[in-house]
Amino acid sequence: MSRLLSPIHRIATRPTTSGGIRWSSYVGDVRCWDNLSKSYFARGLATRSATSGAIHPAGYHDRGFKSHDGHRRHERLLVLGSGVAGCATALTAARHGIPVTVLHAGSLKEDCNSYWAQGGIIYKNYRLLEGANGGMAQEKRLVDTTLSLVEDIRVASGYLGKLQRGEELEEGRYEGELVLNNRRNGVNSYGPGNVLGKKCATTGIHWNEDAAWKLACEGPSRVRELLLGKRDGGMNHEGESSQGVNSTGCVVPFDRVKDQNFGADVLSLCLEASHAAPRIIHHADCTGKAITTHITKAAANHPLIEFVGDSIATDLLFDSQNSSTTNDGGIVIGAQVLDKRSNQLTNHYATHGVVLASGGLAGIYQHSTNPVGFNALGSSVGLALRLENDMLGANKGGIVSDLEYIQFHPTSLYVPNEARFLLTEALRGEGAILRDADGRAFARDYHSNGELAPRDIVARAVFSETQKTSGDRHNAFLDITHRDSDWLKSRFPSIHAHLTFRENPMDFTKECIPVIPAAHYTCGGVTTDLDGRVVGSKEGRWYRNLFAAGEAARTGLHGGNRLASTSLLEGLVFGSSVGEMVAGAGMSDYEAEEVQGAVHEARSAIELQLAKESALTLKGLRGGTQDAELSREANAILIHLKSLMWDNVGVVRDPAKLSMAVSELTAIREQADLLWEENFERNKAGEEVVALRDAAYAGLALAKSALANRVSGGAHYVSTQEDVNEVFSDGESSSDEEEEDVMVAAARC
Repeated sequence: MSRLLSPIHRIATRPTTSGGIRWSSYVGDVRCWDNLSKSYFARGLATRSATSGAIHPAGYHDRGFKSHDGHRRHERLLVLGSGVAGCATALTAARHGIPVTVLHAGSLKEDCNSYWAQGGIIYKNYRLLEGANGGMAQEKRLVDTTLSLVEDIRVASGYLGKLQRGEELEEGRYEGELVLNNRRNGVNSYGPGNVLGKKCATTGIHWNEDAAWKLACEGPSRVRELLLGKRDGGMNHEGESSQGVNSTGCVVPFDRVKDQNFGADVLSLCLEASHAAPRIIHHADCTGKAITTHITKAAANHPLIEFVGDSIATDLLFDSQNSSTTNDGGIVIGAQVLDKRSNQLTNHYATHGVVLASGGLAGIYQHSTNPVGFNALGSSVGLALRLENDMLGANKGGIVSDLEYIQFHPTSLYVPNEARFLLTEALRGEGAILRDADGRAFARDYHSNGELAPRDIVARAVFSETQKTSGDRHNAFLDITHRDSDWLKSRFPSIHAHLTFRENPMDFTKECIPVIPAAHYTCGGVTTDLDGRVVGSKEGRWYRNLFAAGEAARTGLHGGNRLASTSLLEGLVFGSSVGEMVAGAGMSDYEAEEVQGAVHEARSAIELQLAKESALTLKGLRGGTQDAELSREANAILIHLKSLMWDNVGVVRDPAKLSMAVSELTAIREQADLLWEENFERNKAGEEVVALRDAAYAGLALAKSALANRVSGGAHYVSTQEDVNEVFSDGESSSDEEEEDVMVAAARC
């Protein structure tokens, strides 16, 4: 008798003259375990359709996917979140034969934070060549390299030390001997041996250079693999994204231009703040919408991927009684999920684990660029914190980290008593100028790069200007009226439409637009390694079968502040890594055996749970009617929480206010827990209570992290530290020879 295991992803690598690597890969065999010989043997993975060329995993219909047989349905990966990170994870895992269920809170799978990204996604400018026009020194053009992107990420992060690696790496898989910090020699049950980079002695920011190299080296190939068509060197055929045939991803209709040097219609590449080269591909000013629409469609058309909407995870499920490893707290086996339509709680089990990809927590602020709704209320952080408390006990710390680094976008539309609307970074990349009420350009008062300085610098500059006036006189505006009107409307159609179709219309081609910072992005999050495995406890142990990707995860990539247009690429790169990790792709036999050991252990635990559930009528698994009064109470508390966060844990922070916020948020979290515990078994606690509970856990952890960190750095600015850190500093530090290694799990909450 044999047991079907995971597909092998064959990796072929060869060194290059520059010290980098080139790589190619293909899906090969399925690894099977023979109980008689106690060894692995290979079996063909896929068959190719003679008509469409589509690759179908051998025997995937036999694995019970989408079956109503509950004892087979749990042979899957459970992804929480349908954004770019969740879809990249799902497509990659499914390509390797792993069935995937994607849960999303909205009724539409496109309802996610990725959808609202405006600016673009980092690619690579292959047309910007050094020594162009005859190669004269004064005519040399900037080369867009992996090294230059890593350096841009470092500068934006607020980490002031020098790079550990100063030489260029070619595109390719970033792993093995390339990893700088405590290379791991395989998976082991005692936890990760690598560290999450270095700590800056000046700013206190933890930044993981390895994460930046991974993004720079693997990013272009992931874009080609998941988003581009054949004419741009991608792996997907035009039109096939709608048919789901022979595609690893989709073909996104990015903007194109006629390049005179190349004599061809090519991808349009734009410049954004703090980038050394124009390397951003985009679809007008709604790139997130274009990518999300196409990648969710491609995932939904894959035979091994299903989407389940109106589904909110309330808690992660784990097993500790049957764990094969001592003192690890157990293994994650699924999630408890609320169906918004029926108000029913059910247990969703998954032998291949759970992926947290539900976005960040900037939505817990009163003024945020994130859309109203369940997204961005700290769901992944809340789930992780409750899991840690249940597994290891309260106050262990480490499963989340760097939460104090909340990025405030410098330019959201300011209209009193209205929700904030994002005015993309690309406006400043295309020449928009920040002016005060008198028309004076003020950005260069705060940084030599002016409007193109890192976001945290620009956000504090705008905030500082708004504090100089009182009453109804606003003092920060964005001016791009010097650009051609028709071009602006075609380049930024979403912004033009939003400003035009208002009760009091605005015309950004003719007038300055009032702006103010708003909570935008979570630089910290659920702590992971480079493969997306969640790390918890201060000893640095993995939470087995639990992964995180995208804004939900803290890889150390962003440090204290995110570089523009990295978020969508981060979702692609690290989401794909999680998919490969789950499938055991590209691993040594030892590593793959460890991964499959976790799957086998999860399977045994799930089967025991299913046996118990079949013998019991679980009170928590019945449908119910949501209590309207309870929902109103939870919503009122959430509104107060958002106001509390904005007033006390905002752009500029004061220790006294932070201390007060921690005290009040502690009471709110206790109240949220009480509302849940008293009502969930009676199925009275609906979406509003779940949202409040997540926001309370995330908000308290953020405030504690901010209070514990008295050193200003990146997006975290403490007002009493002006004598220690300049608020607006573009200098480099020479004191970082004292950088200290920081364990993955180190956290301050």
